[in-house]
Amino acid sequence: MRIGIIGGTGFIGRSLGREARQRGHHVVVFSRRKDLTLSWADEIRPIHQEGPVLDPTVLDVLINLAGDNVFGMWTAAKKKRIRDSRVDLTNRIVDALKECPKRPATFICASGSGAYGNRGEEILTEISPRGVGFLADVCADWEAAANRAQALGARVVLLRTGMVLGKDGGAWPLLRRVFSFCLGGRLGDGKQWVPWIHLDDEVGIILHMIEHPGISGPVNLVAPNPVTNAELTTAISRALKRPAILHAPAFALKLALGGLGSVVLESQRLQPQAALNAGYEFKYRDLGETLRVLL
Repeated sequence: MRIGIIGGTGFIGRSLGREARQRGHHVVVFSRRKDLTLSWADEIRPIHQEGPVLDPTVLDVLINLAGDNVFGMWTAAKKKRIRDSRVDLTNRIVDALKECPKRPATFICASGSGAYGNRGEEILTEISPRGVGFLADVCADWEAAANRAQALGARVVLLRTGMVLGKDGGAWPLLRRVFSFCLGGRLGDGKQWVPWIHLDDEVGIILHMIEHPGISGPVNLVAPNPVTNAELTTAISRALKRPAILHAPAFALKLALGGLGSVVLESQRLQPQAALNAGYEFKYRDLGETLRVLL
């Protein structure tokens, strides 16, 4: 298949592109960088700031992984970048698909576990209702923008990703540094559920969705065994053989991080029901084993 990736230079996009190429797919990376070279990409095409965001091209699958990092102080300008880089860009992408001589049969768009908001002990699958809050609202509008591609005849898959763990990116390098210096500890009361997934399974599920055309709609990209923040803290402490005695109280996180502080305290007990129903076999189900592999 001809697979196009927007966000192909990012942490997930790089691994996805390499694995797709190894499986024999023709990989087209779309980027704003004019001097970009990628040994594993078959083609590199531009993303335009003005006018149609993509040049008309022939693709079987288009994957949109682009989005401004949510970490950082949530100023008004930061929140606008978070929203625009997701909702506005996705609308522009779908508009550009109208001009393609052969429209992709499948449009896969990133989303996030933040779509569910703060849900406590509730077990969440893809049919659970959306949550409330800034990220939940952004995800709802982001997914609505992606679903516009259905009117163009595309199958739309929405990737509700949790915390991605990989050696060279995602949450793990920062967590490893913090805990290595004995600065790690639970956040708030530590009872909030943390959905996580190994990078290999993140990529594996995306390609599984590509290769199984009967699947559409939201897909939770998380391991089958979520953990609480306290369990995550203990697992990292054991893996690195470092004490995790520091504790960040909820009020301090909210004071220091503003809106982001509330987000890291949210509880999302996700299950990857769509992936399991589709027959995907996870490589990494246990967090302790996953951390040992990352080390």
